[in-house]
Amino acid sequence: MRNFHELMMKHIRKHELLQTGDQVLVGCSGGIDSMALLHFLNSQKDELEISVAAVHVDHMLRGEESRQDFLFVKQIAREWGLEFFGRAIPIPELWKAKGGNKQQLCRSERYAYFLEVMEQTGAEKIATAHHADDQLETILMSGLRGSLQDGSFGVPASRPFGCGLLIRPQLAVDKEQIAAYAKAQGVPYREDSSNRESAYTRNRLRQRILPLLKEENKAVSQNFVELAEDMQQDQQFLQELTEEKLQQLIQIKEEGIILSAKRFRLEARALQKRMVLLLLNYLYNPKQIPVTRQLVEQMQEMMQSSSGTVFLHLPQNYVATRQYDTVFLNRQSLEQMAASASVLLTTDWTPIHCGCRYKAIPFTQFEKVENAVVWYFHASEDSRFYLRSRKPGDRIQLAGMERPKKLARLMIDEKIPVPMRESWPVITTDKNELLLVPGLRPSAMVSRQKRDEDNWVLIEQFL
Repeated sequence: MRNFHELMMKHIRKHELLQTGDQVLVGCSGGIDSMALLHFLNSQKDELEISVAAVHVDHMLRGEESRQDFLFVKQIAREWGLEFFGRAIPIPELWKAKGGNKQQLCRSERYAYFLEVMEQTGAEKIATAHHADDQLETILMSGLRGSLQDGSFGVPASRPFGCGLLIRPQLAVDKEQIAAYAKAQGVPYREDSSNRESAYTRNRLRQRILPLLKEENKAVSQNFVELAEDMQQDQQFLQELTEEKLQQLIQIKEEGIILSAKRFRLEARALQKRMVLLLLNYLYNPKQIPVTRQLVEQMQEMMQSSSGTVFLHLPQNYVATRQYDTVFLNRQSLEQMAASASVLLTTDWTPIHCGCRYKAIPFTQFEKVENAVVWYFHASEDSRFYLRSRKPGDRIQLAGMERPKKLARLMIDEKIPVPMRESWPVITTDKNELLLVPGLRPSAMVSRQKRDEDNWVLIEQFL
C-alpha cells in the first residue's frame, strides 16, 4: 500500500493539514472509509507526531444495527489503544419535533457533538473520511441542484471549525484505493445498509453515474479533486478582492449601510454578485436566513440604475432603498415600512413595478407615449400622487356605485389569490383617494376620455 501511503502523506503535507503535537479526533461511523482513515492516522501517529482519538455518533435511525455500529467502533478503538467518544442522538424524535431535511439534521447534530468533544479535549483538528469519489459526487450534486454558481465548488481540504480545523486527509484517494488499503491491512468495518438505498440522490449517483464516468477515465475522481482545488483557490482570491473592494464602497453607520450604486456598477460583474452576498451577510446570519439567488439578483439589479427611487423589502424587516445614486440598507419597523413603501408620482417615471411604470403630469404638459394607457382626472394643482401597496381599510369609488367599495372585498370578488393581495399596488391622491388599482379596476375619478374639468393625466406604460 505504498501508493496509498504516499498519496495520503503528500496530500496532508501539501495542505498542511497536520502539525506536530496536534490532537486529532477522527469522525468514525464504523464504515470502511472512516475505519481506514482511523487506522492510517493511528499507524502514522509517530511519524506525524500527533495523537489520535475516535468520535462516533449513533443517529438512532437504524435501531439495533446503528447501536451495534456504536459498540463496534468503541471496541475497535479500545483494541487499537485509542480514546473513544460517543453519543446516541435521537434523530427520529428531533426530526418529528423540528421537521426539515433529515440528513441535514443528522449532520448538524453530529457536528455539534464533534465541537463539544473538541472543546472538552482541547483537540485542534477533527478529521472526516471524505474521499475523492465523495468530492466528485458533491460537485455533481451541486450541478444538479444549480448551486455551483453560489461560489462553492466541492468540499475544501480543510476549513475553520470551532477553535480549530475540520480536515479531510482522504481526499487524495478514491473508494477503490481505500478498499484495497483496508483489505491489505485487515481493517475491520461495518456496512451501513442505508448506503444501498436508491432514495438518496447521492446513492443514485454513486451506483449509476460514477461507474460510467470511471469507465471513461479511471482517474476521474482525482481529476475533479484537482479541479476543485484550483476553483477554490480562484474563489478565495475573488472573495478577498471582493472584501477589499466592498470596504472602499460602503459606509457602515449606526442607522444602516450606505453605498453608491454608480461605484458599484463600475466593478466587474464577477465581483458585484459577491459584494451583494457580503452585504447580506452583514445583515444576516447565513445559517439562519437563507440568502436565495433571486434575492441576490434583485439586489444586484436595483443598483444597475441611478434614476428614481426603488425599494426592496428584505427578510426580517430590512429594506434596501435606492434614491437616485445612493443605496441605503437598514432595518425598519412595520410602521416605517408602511410609510416608506409609497413612491411619489411626478413627471419622471417611477421604477418598474410588475412590468409597468407610471407618471402623473398636468394635462398642459401631456405628450403621447407609446405602449401606454392614459387616464384623465381632476385634482387641485398642488396635489400629490403616490404609488404604494394596499393598506387595510382602503376603499375605491367605482363607477355606477353610490358608496366606495372596500378594496379587500373587490379583491375577493375578483378572485385575487390571498398571497398577492397585501402587496398589490394602488395609485392614490395625497388624500388617500384611490385613482387606480393597476391590473384590476380604475376608480370613478379617472376616465380614458378627457372631460372638461380634467387637468391631470396619469400614464401607465407597459414594458
